[in-house]
Amino acid sequence: MLQSMRDNSQGIVAKILVGLIIVVFALWGVDSLVGLATAKPAPAEVNGQEISETELFRGIDLQRRQVLTQMGDNADPALLDDVVLRQVVLNNLIDRTVQLSHAETSGLFVSDQRLDLMIVTTSEFQVDGRFDRGQFEAALRGAGFTPLSYRELLRKETLLNQLRTSFDSSAFMTGSEVEELLRLNTQTRDIRVARFAADQTSVEVSDADVQASYEALGDQLLTEEQAIVDFVVLDQAKFLNTDSVTDDDISDAYLQLVASFDGKEERKARHILLEINEGQGLESALSLASDIRQKLSEGESFSDLAAQYSQDIGSADSGGDLGYLTPGLFAGPFDDALFSLNTGEISQPVETEFGIHLIKVDDIRGQTAPEISEVREDLRSDVAEANAEKEYVAALERLTDLAFSSGDLVPIAEELGLEIQTSDAFSLSGGSSEFADQKLVRAAFSDVVIKEGLNSDPVELNRGRTFVLNLNELQPARRLSLDEVRDDITERLKREVASSAALESARRALANGASNVNLEWALISDLSRGQIGDLEPEVVDTAFAMPKPQGDLRSYEVVQLNDGSAAIVSVDAIGQSQDVIGDEIRTQVSRMLSRSEGSEAFRAYFEHLKSSAEIAIN
Repeated sequence: MLQSMRDNSQGIVAKILVGLIIVVFALWGVDSLVGLATAKPAPAEVNGQEISETELFRGIDLQRRQVLTQMGDNADPALLDDVVLRQVVLNNLIDRTVQLSHAETSGLFVSDQRLDLMIVTTSEFQVDGRFDRGQFEAALRGAGFTPLSYRELLRKETLLNQLRTSFDSSAFMTGSEVEELLRLNTQTRDIRVARFAADQTSVEVSDADVQASYEALGDQLLTEEQAIVDFVVLDQAKFLNTDSVTDDDISDAYLQLVASFDGKEERKARHILLEINEGQGLESALSLASDIRQKLSEGESFSDLAAQYSQDIGSADSGGDLGYLTPGLFAGPFDDALFSLNTGEISQPVETEFGIHLIKVDDIRGQTAPEISEVREDLRSDVAEANAEKEYVAALERLTDLAFSSGDLVPIAEELGLEIQTSDAFSLSGGSSEFADQKLVRAAFSDVVIKEGLNSDPVELNRGRTFVLNLNELQPARRLSLDEVRDDITERLKREVASSAALESARRALANGASNVNLEWALISDLSRGQIGDLEPEVVDTAFAMPKPQGDLRSYEVVQLNDGSAAIVSVDAIGQSQDVIGDEIRTQVSRMLSRSEGSEAFRAYFEHLKSSAEIAIN
């Protein structure tokens, strides 16, 4: 067979195929062959611009992180539906692409200097109030970005904000519109209210009515399936024992602490940065740096020259101050130059990826470890916690083995000295105490526990606290009996009858001439919108929705209140609050209305853009 393959490989077809492969390798690399076999269409395309799978994946990851952060300590990735998450993120990316395309074609622009300023003033990228490149890169790595990809994201976000702001900034309200709104908002009303109580004391509900209501409720009376589980808890805190920490342990920990301080020298530095760009080439920047260095040697202030010449937005206004820097913070030529200088010295021009620097060292200090007496108790706690974590991890490994190999919790409890506890009944919606957490709920209702009757996998509810569950009892879903719900149904029917009777009494009184009948009216003068007090919100809303009385003709309305009672509301007069509205309030109201108007205009315009865009979802 090998000879046959060798012979066939000499044919013209084989040579052509090999030639094609060589061309593909040369032009596009080995990945191209894989790509030809596995290439997938982009998830979506907007006006010919593709939304890549990478963008979608990154968006899903960011969205997932945000949701989990908002969920707090009970965050559980399993609660997130990836299909729903993908669709939400894809829709958002489509909307953003439509908006971004329009922003770019409209000539909106963000300069590199503006992006630099936004980055260096972001608090998450600062240490002690100053931009820290190490912190910047660490934060980006944690979010799955490179400096370039984050910068591009920031550019796009800024463009989108400019687009939205252009609508907000151009929207306005006229002075007469603002005055009219303020007039309506500060309007007062004198009203009267006659109440009709929902009295249940005389209401009788028959057994037939209760039975009929019970049957009508149908599946609304179904209970959820509920479980009662036995469980054990492995708690790291139980292993914590500060008394077991010896003086030798503390001495060893202190030696490690001292070693961590060795060689940690810090230098307080300033710099002047001259960028290399289209307007200023390398030679021009080097020449200017030499001129500035000459001025420094003649005694001119470094701070003044940094403010005048430095193109580092983050430090120029503070005289080029970079604070105290440690070795390795700025790798490469900058770091080498900085740590070769003595106090007060100024470097020769230093070229880096950011441009040309002049560096001055203001101070040099070394970091020294504290005395052992100062940190003894902290070291004792640290050692105890480290020991507890080691014991907990070892016990957790054994717990995992026993949970898998044992049919119940008894061997786990006996070997690890844990107490077998029993939960209250709970459903898939959750229960009380720890079993309100969905991690435990899902473990309890897993097939392993419910159908197979085995121990659950260990569930770490929070750091250092792990549960193993075993089914004690499964209570199937059932329909509540009439006896179980009779009192609730009877009470509800009484409320409904009493409420209907109160509303009917109010309507009958109004039909008979509310102004002439003998009713108990409560007078409320100078009622304002949104008034907080004993007056029901339904009464306030009704009063301000009623028309202005004409002469002696008052208007009346009947309203049902939340407690089941009813009321007749009469508006006797309309007035105006005497509170003086200052210019500041008027300005705030005007801005608020303008923003609302701008947001509505932007929404309408975006809907128009989207409806006219060519959107393809693959």
